[in-house]
Amino acid sequence: MPARGGFYESWNQITLTSNTRADETAPTTAPPAIPTSPRSPASASGRPGTSATELNLRTDRQKAQSSYQRAAEAEQAYRAKRRATYARKDFNAAKAHFVAAGVSIKEGAKCMWSAVRAGPAIVKEKKVKMREEGKMKKRETAEAKKKKWEEKAKKNNESSSSADATPAAEATPAA
Repeated sequence: MPARGGFYESWNQITLTSNTRADETAPTTAPPAIPTSPRSPASASGRPGTSATELNLRTDRQKAQSSYQRAAEAEQAYRAKRRATYARKDFNAAKAHFVAAGVSIKEGAKCMWSAVRAGPAIVKEKKVKMREEGKMKKRETAEAKKKKWEEKAKKNNESSSSADATPAAEATPAA
């Protein structure tokens, strides 16, 4: 097979060296270094160097990019500072409310405890009130019954006296 040049030869060399073990291979020399700096005036490939316009545009872009990054960081810092200020304000307000709530709950607990301690007195007062109301109701019902009996007795007395008078009138002849 005739030897082919170019890509296939280099490919065969690569595959041959990759198939051999490291201890069997001879030391290889590194390929010549190609300058990779984008600002180099002339590259090893023989192309003309970059123009000053391109370099200026590139540096302008890099400056703009770095200034944009600084602006973005400053904006984030400003937002964080603003949020922290609002958060601090809210925290202080909440703290004040909790302090007030603590005072109120302590006062409420004291009042509740005194009310619990005074509970039996309240119950006794209600019992006395109910007892007095019951006595008043009994007195009123007794008075109503007494009044009713008196009216009945009065009717009976009137009817009995008129009944007594009627038979005597009947006994006397009319002239």
